[in-house]
Amino acid sequence: MSDEHLFRQVETFVDRIARLTREGGGKVKWKYPKRGLKMRSDSDSDDDRATPATDTASNDITMAMVKGPLVAVNSAEIGMTADSKVLYSGPEDKKGRFQWKDQPPKDLEKPAEDAESLKHAILVRYVKTFADPRRNLRLHSVVVQSPLLREILGNVLKGYPGLSTELTRLEFSGNFEPLIHRWEQFTAAIEDLKVQAAALETPDTPQEEVTTNLAKLAVTTDTSIEANGKEAETIQVAPPTADVRLKHALLLYNLLATELKDTIETSSDMIKKGHISFDLMWTAFQPGSLVYAKVMQRDRVFRLQSLAYGHDQTGDPVFHLTMKFIDFDGTRHGTKKQIITIAYFEGTKPFTSLSALPLASHPQQQVIKSRLTVRGAKVEALAGVQYRGYDGTAYFINQNNEIEYVTVRGRVVIDALSWNKWVPNHAVYLTPLHAKETVMVNGFNATAGDDDEHDEYEEEDDYQELDDDMNYAPPMEDQEDKKRPMLSPEQQMLCTPVVRGYALKEKLWLNMFVNATRDVTFSTAAFESLVLPDGQKDMLLGFTAMQMSAYTQWDDVVSGKGKGILLLLSGPPGVGKTLTAESVAEEMKVPLYSVTAGDLGWDRNIEKKLVDIFTMVTRWNAILLIDEADVFMEARSLEAIERNKLVSIFLRVLEYFEGIAFLTTNRVQTFDPAFQSRIHISIDYPELSAESRKTVWKTFLASHDVVQATARDKLPVFTHTKPSDDASDRANSDYEKAKADYDKAIELHPKRTLPHELSENDIHALSLKALNGRQIKNLLKTAQLHAIYKGEALSKKHIDHSLGVTQHLLQSSQQTAGTRASLYG
Repeated sequence: MSDEHLFRQVETFVDRIARLTREGGGKVKWKYPKRGLKMRSDSDSDDDRATPATDTASNDITMAMVKGPLVAVNSAEIGMTADSKVLYSGPEDKKGRFQWKDQPPKDLEKPAEDAESLKHAILVRYVKTFADPRRNLRLHSVVVQSPLLREILGNVLKGYPGLSTELTRLEFSGNFEPLIHRWEQFTAAIEDLKVQAAALETPDTPQEEVTTNLAKLAVTTDTSIEANGKEAETIQVAPPTADVRLKHALLLYNLLATELKDTIETSSDMIKKGHISFDLMWTAFQPGSLVYAKVMQRDRVFRLQSLAYGHDQTGDPVFHLTMKFIDFDGTRHGTKKQIITIAYFEGTKPFTSLSALPLASHPQQQVIKSRLTVRGAKVEALAGVQYRGYDGTAYFINQNNEIEYVTVRGRVVIDALSWNKWVPNHAVYLTPLHAKETVMVNGFNATAGDDDEHDEYEEEDDYQELDDDMNYAPPMEDQEDKKRPMLSPEQQMLCTPVVRGYALKEKLWLNMFVNATRDVTFSTAAFESLVLPDGQKDMLLGFTAMQMSAYTQWDDVVSGKGKGILLLLSGPPGVGKTLTAESVAEEMKVPLYSVTAGDLGWDRNIEKKLVDIFTMVTRWNAILLIDEADVFMEARSLEAIERNKLVSIFLRVLEYFEGIAFLTTNRVQTFDPAFQSRIHISIDYPELSAESRKTVWKTFLASHDVVQATARDKLPVFTHTKPSDDASDRANSDYEKAKADYDKAIELHPKRTLPHELSENDIHALSLKALNGRQIKNLLKTAQLHAIYKGEALSKKHIDHSLGVTQHLLQSSQQTAGTRASLYG
């Protein structure tokens, strides 16, 4: 057919479509043919040619090219036929896309799994293998269809994460991990069934007769009445016997024992002997089991969630263990993930040499369980806000995401809820204990059911704590008062040894180790040693005690304003201003938060810092000490604009402070008048009198004797190790010198721990010297060190020696005090 003839046919076709469209008042929608389709020629039959049609309800016509010619489709008919059109994949195009056809492929075979295959207890699938020279087929997967076998496996695999034996088709593939992990339980179930089956047999009854009788008993008939009144016969199947159940179980057991014989025997032998190879590592770690590891040099026990082989950052093979532990987020306990990595190794290794091992393989597993349960109980007891002492190392994560260790010896406040607020970059995200977990088993996600009996920072490459529970947000303060359920002993064992809190002396939010915490030993003599008139001491103690109690709820006209109590302590240095706040906090057994201008700085965030401090102090029911508060309270002037801002900020923030604050100063004359109306109690400390100084001397000397008596019971410890025979002369010389120093220390120890030898006259003579309390303490400290070095009891000669060394400093201090007095009157 010529091109001209073809063109005339197309032109006639288009004119016809346009005429039909104009008559119906509709419009034409054109659909262009796909690339590669050709226009039908005259030789095509008329039946293959489509004719456009119109619809009375809708005059819109859609033009489509189907196997050649344009076809008109009424838009009202699109998708309205109540039927499905089945298409089959044909050859792929150059881009790998299927070309769909309406006829099935001609090379289809009958499916292997059909109604007949459903009758079999198990389906066993094999695939070709080229990796094993001893066989050309390997076991690919097993489908358990027998309800009897599923019931048996339900007991064997009970509690196995991510596996449900209630499915109609229970499929196992890959390395058959669940069955390998529970092989001992499966074997025990088989033996139990053998015992039950043997009990059904009698010595005089042939096995064939037993089987025949069992078959007869398996099916019985019964009659029931249908709704129409007719009787109907119902077939009831008797419960299967142990013999039948045993046959079903042995089908799977014998198959696996044959196909996986090498893996099962090698793994069992290694585990019994306490060794494992890298390739069979997965056989020793069972999901849901307990795993022991040392993290940050501390014993830990985790519950294993999943395991996988992989590669580290350098491409070397590794074995990943994803595990769960229990933590506290401020209101509730929950789980958190941690990954531990075992590096590749050749041959076999003992479990104890690995970075993690099954707890059941630990030689002291019962000791570990007992010790960690006790430690977990301590973690649970520290939930909420707890005021404790601390002696040990703690750590925080710096800006480079690296761990920095800090030695803390002092008081801390354990408060996980405030940690989430003030350390948001490392807030604790937990999954609730009752939440179901998604685990990975055989490459598929599955939800683990709850067990009837029953997620740290990256320190090394082997350990990584994950904050992947981000869908559970950290709690708010109004959730804190809800009653927390108690942890079980096993949950206590899984607890992290880390608690989060604030170190009052270091002024740092830190991760702390629970075993380094201790009860605070409050000084009962601190308040008694305070050199103040008895009336003022009683007023201070009563005032603070009532403010902290629930009896006082005084409020301003504006709600939340003016609830706090401010106490101003003024006087020269060393007269007991700071000691007053410390003694009151000791007597009240509450934290003391001390802050100076240097702690706050002069940046634009000073208001936020003040608000944060006041909020923490109020939450912890602590006493706030603002030492040397002159810079915050100095009178405003026209020249010092920046300082005026600081004073204004401090005034505004103080209005809404709800706790107790002690402000100390030795420049009360320079205060801004606005502070006078905000001070509730003001105590002026004069220079110490001779009698007051005598009291201070006696107090410090009594404390010295207590320290000496404690040290007398602690002998020096020799920490050096004797060098080997082939050690260098330098090493032998250092050892001999250290040994000589130790022998001398042992000899002088009784003399170095003697009480002081100052008489009453000596103390009276010292009290006549114009010294403040801080100077007296410093003199005694230097004199004590001098006496210990000499191996003598502390006496007046040691104090006189210290006075002679520091005499020029004391004179300069007295001249400065005189100058200050002349300036401020």
